[in-house]
Amino acid sequence: MLLDMIFPRRCPICDRVLGNINGCGGSRCLVCSEHDDLPFVGRVRCMKCGKEIETDTAEYCSDCERYPKIYKRCYPLFNYIEPVKGSILAVKYRNRREYCDYYGSAMAEMLCDTVRRNGIDVLVPVPVHRHKLKNRGYNQAQILAEVVGRHLAIPVCTDMLLRLEDTRPQKELDNLQRANNMKNAFGAGNSHRNYRRIMIIDDIYTTGATMDTCARILMEMGAEAVYGAVVCIGVA
Repeated sequence: MLLDMIFPRRCPICDRVLGNINGCGGSRCLVCSEHDDLPFVGRVRCMKCGKEIETDTAEYCSDCERYPKIYKRCYPLFNYIEPVKGSILAVKYRNRREYCDYYGSAMAEMLCDTVRRNGIDVLVPVPVHRHKLKNRGYNQAQILAEVVGRHLAIPVCTDMLLRLEDTRPQKELDNLQRANNMKNAFGAGNSHRNYRRIMIIDDIYTTGATMDTCARILMEMGAEAVYGAVVCIGVA
């Protein structure tokens, strides 16, 4: 209560101070009521990466048809466009980590049935390199995973994957460069044999190079199935 008075919750979209949310249920109470047109991914989506597609006659987007993925399926919440795009970049680069309360809560609502149906044992956030962690002070994927895990009562494991290289930002690269950029970026950490069905958590999905590299390592470590969930996914 006192902390909320000193540091009041702010809307992750417009940054205005939110009203009293005590007793309010659901992620909708963590964002201004006027934002009722956020760019949620539509129902017609790729059966692999979850990207919104134009026709319901195709199972996969053109990217997933051209570049088969190792993970079973990814579940994105929003299309990577404004106003969510600017908000999630503020989380990543401007220390607005408190916005993860909303995004993680909304992800948990989206994933509730999915994690039960697929028997997800653990959430694994995409790791950041130690240099980036030192400079930034946090890993937004880990914060998101912890919020989702708290809502869905699923453990979060931060030592299964290691970030070995401090790679160039993916947004600067094309598809082939992104895949090569991620090739040796991650490595296997501690093996947890009791976790067989894993969900990777990240903030932004572009081509899927990061997600797929992490999934490959987890499968090599003995995972039975690897899924993914992200706040935003690039539009086709």
